[in-house]
Amino acid sequence: MTDFSVETVVIGAGVVGLAISRELSNINGEILVLESEKYFGQLISSRNSGVIHAGIYYPENSLKSKFCIEGNTLLYEYCKKYNIPYRNTKKILVASSLEQVQIIDQIKINAEKNGVRNIKKLTKSQTLQLEPLIRCEESLLVPSSGIVDAVSFMRSLEGQILDSGNMISYQSLVSKINFDGKIFTLRVLDNNNQETTIKCRNLINSTGLYATDIANKIEGLKKEFVPKTFFAKGNYFSINKDLGIRHLVYPIPNKFSLGIHLTPELDYSVKFGPDFEWVEDRENYKVDINKKKLFINEIKKYLPDFDSNSLNPNYAGIRPIIEKKEKSKRDFIIQTDSIHSIPNLINLYGIESPGLTSSLAIALHVRDLLE
Repeated sequence: MTDFSVETVVIGAGVVGLAISRELSNINGEILVLESEKYFGQLISSRNSGVIHAGIYYPENSLKSKFCIEGNTLLYEYCKKYNIPYRNTKKILVASSLEQVQIIDQIKINAEKNGVRNIKKLTKSQTLQLEPLIRCEESLLVPSSGIVDAVSFMRSLEGQILDSGNMISYQSLVSKINFDGKIFTLRVLDNNNQETTIKCRNLINSTGLYATDIANKIEGLKKEFVPKTFFAKGNYFSINKDLGIRHLVYPIPNKFSLGIHLTPELDYSVKFGPDFEWVEDRENYKVDINKKKLFINEIKKYLPDFDSNSLNPNYAGIRPIIEKKEKSKRDFIIQTDSIHSIPNLINLYGIESPGLTSSLAIALHVRDLLE
């Protein structure tokens, strides 16, 4: 790259950064995406369950609820239009004990408040008819849940950005950002440590795990408006064969996460996860093999007859969490000048699950903020 000016810079080529850039490419010329990795979606976006969420868990009127439900519809429409591999598997949320049945009732009420449609409770026998291998006392059937090939989705977004005449610069590390009241000036290092100066009018920080780091590089942005990011690691294990299970199968959520759930892949193999662990190192993606026993114990609560010898470590992912103590208060943060007083700067923090599902809805929201 040489020194130049552009209308809008989006930092981060994960699924949300790409979705935003693609949306802005449709209405606004001169978009540049900066990504420090070699390829798109190398961190959060390719290290999750690949689930299209329905929006049943999130607090009413939260951004997660709003964008997940809108994004669910938008993502299915996008997949159909652009031939992205996906499957509307539906989800079964299982109560493994009579005590958990009450929790299912509460989740159903919350989901209906959020606008999730056509969910229904199933008895033990009705659940067995759908999934003969699954054991539970009762379950909740969620028709709008599914799975998507996240890499194909991101590749399509990338292609549309480039086809519109806009640019994505990989291996580009932002080292410093200055704002003079009208224009942002970014200092960017390439993989040879060569520096480029980029000027832009609009700046969008969509860097996921590194959103706090990037925000702290913006001169003039008060530190009181930059939240601390905590990191949560999740391991995944898999069985490389078809068990005949066609629905997503979720346990009742625990204090920290949605629990170790079963995801049927597009090739009908099965993966389980993630678990949940606070970590300091956001770059350690090694699967902890010592977690296998924990996984087996949790899986057998709803899939008692599975062959645990066929369970193997698969991959791990790390999420950026803004609210560490209270799960119910965890929400997306999309921060504009109404908070930090810097015009045309949008910082996105805590974009974790359901970020993949929400990506196209978040993109529409950011577009509206810039208009």
